[in-house]
Amino acid sequence: MRFLTFVICFFASAHHCVAEHVFVDGNEFFSLQEAKLAIKDGSKIYLKSGVYTEGLYISANNIEIIGEENVIFDDAAVDGKAALVLSGKNVLVESIECRNIYVKDLNGACIRFEGVNLTVRDLYAHDSQSGIMTSHNYDGFLHVEFSKFENLGGKASGRGYAHAIYANVGEFIFNYSQVLATGKEGSGLKSRSRKTVVKNSVLASMDAKDSRLIDVANYGELIIQNSILQQGNNSSNSQLIAYGLEDKKNVFAVNRIKITNNLFLLDREKANVIIVYKQANTVQIVDNTMVGDFLYPDEFSKKNPWYISRENAKLQAYPFIPKISELKQLISSISLVGIRE
Repeated sequence: MRFLTFVICFFASAHHCVAEHVFVDGNEFFSLQEAKLAIKDGSKIYLKSGVYTEGLYISANNIEIIGEENVIFDDAAVDGKAALVLSGKNVLVESIECRNIYVKDLNGACIRFEGVNLTVRDLYAHDSQSGIMTSHNYDGFLHVEFSKFENLGGKASGRGYAHAIYANVGEFIFNYSQVLATGKEGSGLKSRSRKTVVKNSVLASMDAKDSRLIDVANYGELIIQNSILQQGNNSSNSQLIAYGLEDKKNVFAVNRIKITNNLFLLDREKANVIIVYKQANTVQIVDNTMVGDFLYPDEFSKKNPWYISRENAKLQAYPFIPKISELKQLISSISLVGIRE
């Protein structure tokens, strides 16, 4: 049987083999369901390259799920939730791809996390309803780094929206990652967390019909630094960033906004609004480079260099989106050759 599987995989594709080959603590298995029985607290789960058409629910604590190159979960939702439904403490997920994750409630995710403390690295979630969703737990964190979320979003009539990431934790950090083209009026990052940090990342609406790039619904700390934020022409809301707009009860001791050293690309032909906020104790929005027209410029232009168009900033026309590695050099170049308002 194993030889037959190898032959099928070899002729099916040089890169993507429809087969499940898993190691749990060094023990070899040829299906996720077989492997599941061996997973315990502290296990290390290693996924060999291939297309996995079946997801997995894991409740163990202190586990690592590591994928080889080209590990892809395709149409693999379990429990009507996600490809990976994880409910333990201190979980690491690294180097996997998810695509075509759909469920009846229109919020199918690559990862549904119902535990405490999740770290995600090198995740590529795309062409699904959602990327990562967490349950409500202010004692834990969600840390996402070196990951990409693209063409996500779902809309369930009367039941809300799915987003690239939905975080409801104590600390949500999004670092060296991308959110591109969130659709169906979902938000790129939807957070109800005590603290939300976005840094060294690219969030771009592009031509998708998203809601907002970042929506921090329950107040708390919002910190955005050293990132690129682009609003496209089809965004359904004028605001790139929302803070506290749902009028939820304020339960956090610290409620502040700090947005510094970012590049804003305002490509929406209708009105662009940088941020709308309520109940923030302190607001610091300084040293950001604004490119494009937006409402209420007097509020921002004194402390943030403003160029009314890409042409004035001597920046390539849309759909050009810079890489995060180019940010510092690009801002320096704009400041030297651009024509400010």
